[in-house]
Amino acid sequence: MAEGTAAVTRRRRRQRQQLGGVVVAGAVLLALTHSHPGAAASPVVTDRAVSPSGDAYTPSSWAAALLGAGGWPQTRCNLAAVTAWEQAEGGNWGNAARFNPLDTTMPGPGSSAMNSAGVQAYPSWQAGFTATLATLGNGNYGPIRSALSSGTSAQAVADAVAASPWGTSAFAASC
Repeated sequence: MAEGTAAVTRRRRRQRQQLGGVVVAGAVLLALTHSHPGAAASPVVTDRAVSPSGDAYTPSSWAAALLGAGGWPQTRCNLAAVTAWEQAEGGNWGNAARFNPLDTTMPGPGSSAMNSAGVQAYPSWQAGFTATLATLGNGNYGPIRSALSSGTSAQAVADAVAASPWGTSAFAASC
């Protein structure tokens, strides 16, 4: 039986809330339903495009783009937290996880595992952003999103990452 317009609107609103404000450029994130623990039961459809685009990033510019795409404040503490997280993971600039600075394991179109943990290498920055934002929004990382939303403590973000199922070891981050 087809859903009515009001039901679809409510479902989409719930899905956006579950993503914690993370919106990916007009994408239907089918990857959320493909072999990812804790994934949503149905694809997440977003309605506005805010995912960053570009062809080259530094750790600092990627951190700023991620914060902007996720709707998190670009405070000194958040920038320090994300760049410290990138360093702790080693993705893109320190290992073969191309276009994946935080070493997410979310499979996506054209991605491939680069190690036995399933960390993905992506074909573009856009694909890496899409997967990272989808991972952060899959329901397993509320404390990380909350610490980023606060924007006041890099170490709070680092502690939330270390306590999460992301797999990053404890790391220091200060601002």
